[in-house]
Amino acid sequence: MSRQRSAKNRPNCGSQNGKAKSQIVSQIARIVRKAGLDYDGWRYVSRRVREECELRPEKKGIKLPRVLTADEFRRFYSVVDRAEDVQHALMLRLLFYTGVRVSELCRIKISDVDLENCKIFIEQGKGSKDRYVLFGKTFATALRTHIANHPRNRWLFQTKRASKYSTRRMQQIVKKYAEEAGVKATPHTFRHQAITWLTRHSGMADAELQLITGHARRETLAIYQHVALDGDLEEKYQKTMRDADL
Repeated sequence: MSRQRSAKNRPNCGSQNGKAKSQIVSQIARIVRKAGLDYDGWRYVSRRVREECELRPEKKGIKLPRVLTADEFRRFYSVVDRAEDVQHALMLRLLFYTGVRVSELCRIKISDVDLENCKIFIEQGKGSKDRYVLFGKTFATALRTHIANHPRNRWLFQTKRASKYSTRRMQQIVKKYAEEAGVKATPHTFRHQAITWLTRHSGMADAELQLITGHARRETLAIYQHVALDGDLEEKYQKTMRDADL
C-alpha cells in the first residue's frame, strides 16, 4: 500500500469538536512523553503532521487601522488639556509621539528616558524585543519638568499609590476623554495615528519605521500606506474626476 493516501481518503484533521480535540491533545502528550521527544523533535513531528493532514491556516482579510481625522485629533487633545491633569496630558501625548503600545508605555521607567538624546528605551516590548523610540526636542522640556517634580518616582508615570499604571486604567482614561470629545479612540488608536503620520510625512523607509515601531514584519507596515494617502495624490484624483465632467 502506498504511504501517501489521496486527499479524498485522508481524515479531516481540522474538523474535530472541542471534546475530541482535548482527547487528541492527551493522546499526543502521552506519545511525546513516551518517545522522549525534545522541543526540536516535537517541532519536526508537528510540521510533518500538518503536511500529512494538509492543514493550512485560514487566510485573514486585511483590516485597515482606524485613525482620527485632523479635527477629531485636535478635539481630543483639547479636551485633555482642559482637564488640567498634567500627567494625563503628558502620557497621552507620548502615546502619539512615540507610537508605543499601551503596555510598553506603562512599563517605562524614569531610568529608561534619555532626555539629552530625546529617546526612550523600551525593554522587552512585544515579541520580547528591546528597542528605542524617539520623541521631539520640544517635548523633552515638558518631560524634564515632570521628572524633576517627581524625584522619587521609579516609573515615568505613576499612580497616587506609587505604582505604574495598568493597561486597563489607561484604556479607561482614553475612553473618558474620547467620550467627552465625541470621538472613538483607544490607546492603540494613537499608535496607528503616529505610524500613519510618519508614513505620510517623515520620508522614512519601512526598515527605519520598523525599528521605531517594533513591528516584527516589515510587510505589516504596508497597511499604513493605504491609510496615509498623500494629500497630493488625493488632489490629483479629485482633479481628474472633475475633468471627467459627468
